[in-house]
Amino acid sequence: MSNLKSRISENQIENMFLKTENLEFRQYQLAIANKCVSKNSLVVLPTGLGKTIVAVLIAAKTLEISPPNSKIIVMAPTRPLINQHYDTFLDFLTVPESKFCVLTGKNSPEVRPTEFLDHQILFFTPQTLRNDIVSKKYDLKNVCLMIFDEAHHASGDYPYNILAEQYIEQNPDGTILALTASPGASKEKITELCKALYIPPDNIHIRIRKDFDVKNYIKAMDIYKIGVNLTSLMEAVRKILFTILEECLQYLSRLGFISIKSPQLHQKIIRKDLLELNRKLVSIISGEGDKTGAYKGLSVNAQGLILFHMLELVEQQGLDVLLNYLEKLMQDARKRNSSKANRILASDSRIRRMHLELLKRNDCEPNILIHPKFLILKNILLDELTKNPDSRILVFVKLRASVKNIVKRLKTYEKIRAIRFVGQTTKSKDDKGLTQTKQLEILKKFKKGEYNVLVGTNVAEEGLDIAECDLVIFYDVVASEIRLIQRKGRTARHREGKVIILYCRNTNDETYLLIALNRLKQMQSNLKKAPKNSIPTEKDMTQSHLGKYINDKSKPQIKKKKSTQTNLNESKIAISSKFPMKYGLRKDLSKENISFNIQKSDFHLILFNRILIQVLKPTEFLEAKLKGINSKLKNKFELIVFIFDFTEFHESFTNEKLLFKQKLLDFGSKQDFQIIPIDIPEELSFIVKNIYHHNNNK
Repeated sequence: MSNLKSRISENQIENMFLKTENLEFRQYQLAIANKCVSKNSLVVLPTGLGKTIVAVLIAAKTLEISPPNSKIIVMAPTRPLINQHYDTFLDFLTVPESKFCVLTGKNSPEVRPTEFLDHQILFFTPQTLRNDIVSKKYDLKNVCLMIFDEAHHASGDYPYNILAEQYIEQNPDGTILALTASPGASKEKITELCKALYIPPDNIHIRIRKDFDVKNYIKAMDIYKIGVNLTSLMEAVRKILFTILEECLQYLSRLGFISIKSPQLHQKIIRKDLLELNRKLVSIISGEGDKTGAYKGLSVNAQGLILFHMLELVEQQGLDVLLNYLEKLMQDARKRNSSKANRILASDSRIRRMHLELLKRNDCEPNILIHPKFLILKNILLDELTKNPDSRILVFVKLRASVKNIVKRLKTYEKIRAIRFVGQTTKSKDDKGLTQTKQLEILKKFKKGEYNVLVGTNVAEEGLDIAECDLVIFYDVVASEIRLIQRKGRTARHREGKVIILYCRNTNDETYLLIALNRLKQMQSNLKKAPKNSIPTEKDMTQSHLGKYINDKSKPQIKKKKSTQTNLNESKIAISSKFPMKYGLRKDLSKENISFNIQKSDFHLILFNRILIQVLKPTEFLEAKLKGINSKLKNKFELIVFIFDFTEFHESFTNEKLLFKQKLLDFGSKQDFQIIPIDIPEELSFIVKNIYHHNNNK
C-alpha cells in the first residue's frame, strides 16, 4: 500500500473536505479508512457500525489527493437508501450542496448527462448509471471514487458488475469501495464478489460484534429460538400434499428426468432440484434434439413446484394462508389461459376435498387454521409492550398474504399498534403496494410511536432508515445468511436489543434455520482468512497493451552530485494531486509495492527529489516554454523529463502524429532535458518504473 502523505490521523483529522466537528471518530472506522484510500477495498461491518461514515472518511481523503473537481459516485439498490446516503454525505462533507445530485430512474434520461457533468458528488441507483454508461451518455474518466453499497448484490447480471468493469477500463487509477454487512458464506461467493468488483485479497476489512475495537460501540443482542409443533390438522394436510408430490416425482423419475430411484423421493428431492429441472426441460423443448416426454415432464414438474409451495405455506404460514392460495388456484383453473398444471391440481379429488374441509373449518372454527407461531408472536408482543410500552418491534414475514393476516389479527389487541409494511408493487385489489412516500410516512410514524409494531416483508431488511428496534422477530426463517444478517442488524445499535426466531419443528423451517446459522459462521471464518489465490490477478484486472516505442532516454544515467535536498520523504516518488488518473500510475505502483506520496504541487511526478517528470499535451509544445521551465528548475532537479501524451491526439492530416513526434525528438536531442512521446497510458507507468528501478540504489 502506498504511504500517503497526510494519512488520516487516529488522533487528529485535518481535511478540507471533512466537517470534523460533526463526526464522532471511532478507531476502527479510521483504521479501516486509512487502508482503503487509493486501493480497491471490501468493508464488511455489522449493520449499525457505520459503514457510511467509513465511506465519508475515504471520500474526503480521496478528494484531497485527486485532481481538482474529481467526482465521487455513491450507489445503492434503492431510492430510499440513496437519499439516506445523500443526507449523510451532505452532513459530513464541506462540498456545497449545489454540487450534490441524486440520479435515479425518476430523472429523465435526457436530463441526466447535464446533471452528471454539473455535479461532483453523485448518488445513483445502479440500474440508472448502468443504462447511461452503456448508452455512452457520459463516462467515468473523471470519477476518483465509486462506492458500491450493499455490495453483496454484485453477482449474475446485476448492474454492479458491468459498472465496475467499465470503471476500471475508463479510469485505471480510480478507487472502488464495496460496503456490505453480508458478503456471503462460502469462499466461492466472497471470491466472486471480490473478482466482480476488482478487489485484491489483502484489502478485505471485516469486523464482527466480538472484535475488541468495536465492542464499545455494540449493544447487547440476545438471540432466542422458539420452536412450535404442527397441529394435527396441519399434519393431515401435509400428508395429503406429500402423497400427491410423491406421485409427481415418481412420474418424473420414470421419464428419466430424475436420476434417483427411491420409494420416498419427496424426502430426497427439494424445490431447488425442480427449479433446475424446469430450466433443463425448457432448454430441451426450445432446442432441436429429442423432445420425447419433455412437454409432459414440464407440466408434471410445474405441479411439483406448486405442491412444494403449498407445503411451505402449511409449515411456515398456516392453513389460513393455504386456504387463500387454494381459493386463487381454483379461480385461476377456471380461466381459459390457465396452465395445465393448475387445472390438473385443481381437479384432483384429494385437493378438492382438502379445500372444502378447510372452508368448513374456516366457517366454524377459523382459529384452528392459524399457525401456532401466531399465538407465540401475540404473547411475545403483549409481554414486551407490557414491560416496556415505548418499545419498537419489527416482525419479518416472508409472504405479503401473511403480513396482511397477522396485522389484521394483531389490531384486535389494544396495546399493539401494528402496521403493514410491504414493497411498492400492487399484486391485486386486496394486496396493494406502498408507494415510497407512504413507506416513509409509515416509518416516520413508527419512529414517533404512533405504531409500535412494524410487520414487514424483506423490503424492511435493507435500504430503509428504520428506527432503532428493541425487538426483531423472525416469523419465518430463510436459509440465506445475508438476509439473516440484514434482519438482525435492525436492533442493538444504540441500545440493547433482542432477536427472536420462530420456527416449526421437524419441518424445512428448522432446516433453513440451521443452514442460515451455519452459513453465518462459515462467512465470518472465510472473511478472516480471505483466500489469496481466489482474487483476480493483475492480468485479469487490467489489460495492458504496452506500445513498442520507448525512448532509450527513459532510462537516463544520473550523475551523482551533492544535493541540498537530503531530507527525503518516506516515499521516493511524489505524485501531484493534480496529476490525471487515467494513466493508472497510482494503482500500478501499488501493485509492485513501490511507495509514493500524494502532494499538492504543480510538479506532476518527482522521483528521489532529483528527477521531475511533467506530462503535457502536444498542443502545449512551445520550445521557449520548455526551455524556460528547464532554466528555472535545473538547479532544483538533476533531470527534467517532459512526457508528451498523444493518447487522444487527432490528426488533421495524414502522418501528422508521426511528424509531430519526430519534431519533438529532434528538439529534445539538442537539450539537456528529456522529451518522450507516448501513445497509450500504460507507457507512462513503464517509463516511471524504469527510472525508479534504475535509480533506486544510487
